[in-house]
Parts: sequence; C-alpha cells; structure tokens
Amino acid sequence: MLKKTYAVSLIAGLLFSLTLQAEPRLIDKIVAVVGEEALMESELQQRIQQANEQIAERGIRPPPADILRQQVLDRLIIDTIQLQLARRGGLRIDDQTLNETLAKIAQQNNMTLRQFSQAIEADGLTFNEFREQIRHEMLISQVRQRRVGERIQVSEQEVDNYLTSPEALQQDGREFRVGHILISVPDNPSPEQIKLAQERAEALKAKLDAGADFQEQAIASSSADEAFSGGDLGWRSALALPSIFTDKVPKLPLGGVAGPIRSPSGFHIIKLLETRGGKQLFVDQTQARHLLLMPNAVRDEAATLAEIRKLKQRVEQGESLADLARELSDDRGSKQSGGSLGWVSPGQMVPEFEAAMNELTVGQVSQPVKSPFGWHLIEVEERRKSDMTDLMRRQQVRSILAERRFEEEVQNWLREIRDSTWVEIRS
Repeated sequence: MLKKTYAVSLIAGLLFSLTLQAEPRLIDKIVAVVGEEALMESELQQRIQQANEQIAERGIRPPPADILRQQVLDRLIIDTIQLQLARRGGLRIDDQTLNETLAKIAQQNNMTLRQFSQAIEADGLTFNEFREQIRHEMLISQVRQRRVGERIQVSEQEVDNYLTSPEALQQDGREFRVGHILISVPDNPSPEQIKLAQERAEALKAKLDAGADFQEQAIASSSADEAFSGGDLGWRSALALPSIFTDKVPKLPLGGVAGPIRSPSGFHIIKLLETRGGKQLFVDQTQARHLLLMPNAVRDEAATLAEIRKLKQRVEQGESLADLARELSDDRGSKQSGGSLGWVSPGQMVPEFEAAMNELTVGQVSQPVKSPFGWHLIEVEERRKSDMTDLMRRQQVRSILAERRFEEEVQNWLREIRDSTWVEIRS
C-alpha cells in the first residue's frame, strides 16, 4: 500500500510533505476572505483531513477538533497570502519543472512516475489535484526565498566575530534533532499580549516537565511551520540551529526540555530528541560562476527560458560567460564579479544547481538549469579536494549565518504579511 505522505527537498535545508485522502463533497460555504479571495469550507476540510492523517501516521494523539480546525485555518490563510504574493511577483512553476519534481518524489517512493500516478489515484485523489498541491508548495518556497532572502545580509565583521566566538571554538561536529514549539505574539505586541503569551508558554513548559507528550503539545499549541510534524526541526548542526537555541541545545541532556526562550516571534520551547556526531575533514570543492535570469512581471517563465537559451548560444559562439553575467545576470550578489561564486562546497547550493554543476567538466558551460531562483548557465573553472582552510571556513560560516537568519526572519515576515492583509473570518 502506498504511503500517504510524499516529500521532496526544494532548497538547501528546506523539506515539505503532503498527505492525500479523498472525502465526500459537502455543500460549500465561505469560511474566510483573504484580500479578495474566498476560502471555502471544502478546502478547509481537505486540509483538516490531511493534518489528521499526518498526525495519525506519526502515532500522535490529535488535539480537540476545534483547536485543530483553527490551526489549519490559520495555516491556510498564511499559505493563501503567500500564493497571492507569488502571483503578484510574477512567479510561476512551469510544467517541465513541476514534472521533474514529481519524478523525484516518485523516485523517493521507489516508483516510476506512472506507478506513482496510479497509486495517488488509488488513494482517492486525482493526479492533477496532487500536481497543483506540489506547485503551490514550490511557489511558496520561491516567494519566501525572494522576499526574505533579499532582507538578509551577512557582513565580513559578523563572520570575523563568529569565528572567534566560544561557540565556533567549541564546536565539535555533533548534529542534533530538536523538537520546537512556538507560542507566537502579534506584530508590535502590547505588554498584555506579551504577558499572555509568556504565561501560556510557561504553563506549557510545566506540562512538559510533568510528562506531557511533546509532539502532541506541538500539534495543539505551536504556531511554527513544523507544528503538524510534532515540532520536529530535523537534524541540524549546532551552527545551523536558530541562534536563540545554539547556546542551549548542546548543553541539554537527551530528552531535556528548555524554555520559554523569548524572540521577536514569541516564546519558544525546545526538546533535544536525538544526537549524532562526526566531523568532515576534507571536502571536494568546485570553483564556479553562473549567470541567472529570473522570471518577473514583464518576462514569464517561457520568455526567460528562451532568453537564456540565446545566451547559451552566444557562449557557444565564443562570448565569455563572465562578461555576459556582468551585463545581464539577475544575481546581484555575483553580478559585478562576472557571476563568480568562489569555491563551492557540497550542500552549499540548491540541489538542482549542485547536481548540474557536478556533471560538468572543468571549462564546460551547462545547458540552462532551472532552480527555485530562476534559470542558470553554470561554468566550472576548477575543482579541488580541500581541508577546512580559512577560505572554506569563512564561506561555511557565512552560509550558516545567512541560513540561520533566514529561518528567524521567515517568522517575522509571515507575521508582517498576515498583519498587512485584510482577512475576514466567517466561521
């Protein structure tokens, strides 16, 4: 029998899952209006069914129906706002990219795409409905990367400060699997709202200390994205944990709980679920450059692909990719240096980019490569096997600091877009 949860990785550090189940169609009604878009009871019920199945598959006791309904409705509203922003920003997922993603999901389930489609149909959902769910998840990932990523800057001084911090000096290479619960506060909260959230977090921490199941409490109470996964953040190095956790997680005993921990998003409670360890002393590195074209409001996906194919032809006719990148690349971070990315380590780039880069020989320029950021031409200039040199260490720290800040900033951004969007609840 096909498992009812399918997952695929989209960006370094980013994972999503969807659960499928058909249900009887009831007479529909509007449960909320987001901007000018109506959310229907049928869609909410489908989301609730998906959440219940995710919870059941993990063997966790579900919260009361009214609490789960509110949790799911809140998530549906946030997803709708993000999809609206994606549409206004001209973001699209073309059928080719979507099909490639679906093929990866099928492969992860040890099936061909045809077998995967048949299994989905057997589970009661049409393959087209499943495709659209995946398309929406990919669009949400893209709009987050664009809107939140552009807000993040990591300075050389911040890298220097980190490299001399006790955290960096004491880092021993362990990885941690951490459970997380967020009791959120609204944007610009009043003292009363902060006090109420803190009291909720402290009461929840007391329940956990008394033996309450962490996963069940995360599903019922957490406002974080991973709530329906029982609060599981997955495996992280200490460096890749949100910064407010880094000085606490390594000190926790296995199964230990810490919090509430205050942040602009609210109050956090964490639990150390598992640990594992090991250091990588040598890595294969690639020195690469690229040219990026992103779809926008005046150039859709098809036009962007057509344009980058023309640029590939110009390279084949003898023009320099570096010169073209300085003139035309949409990657502001590498444009002035002719698209140079420096020495790239495994896991540093998004999977689509890294896979294409690894297939190139030195001096070769790729065919157009699609990633969540847009379309790339990639050139490999050199390869080496390196230990943890200063250059490698600085690149790694910069990437980790940016990833950590991204995860923290996502929650701030979600609160901002929620507070700035007109929403009317009708249920």
